[in-house]
Amino acid sequence: MPLESEPDTDPPTCSRCEIEMEHRAEGATRTVPVIGDEVEYQQFGCPECGQGARFERRDRDETWSRTVAARDE
Repeated sequence: MPLESEPDTDPPTCSRCEIEMEHRAEGATRTVPVIGDEVEYQQFGCPECGQGARFERRDRDETWSRTVAARDE
């Protein structure tokens, strides 16, 4: 069983370079400052091309969902 702070999957693979992405950041943010819902996230990036992937969840019991992050430049 995966730890609560980790995505349910292995680190993602870059669709361009076909190599495993590196863990870049994690934390929590609000959808709207002060009054919005809190969202936990983990962000990964490709060390070759900079393409990124982001996993998010709103509740600790919820499974991580993947969204595409902006490219690091």
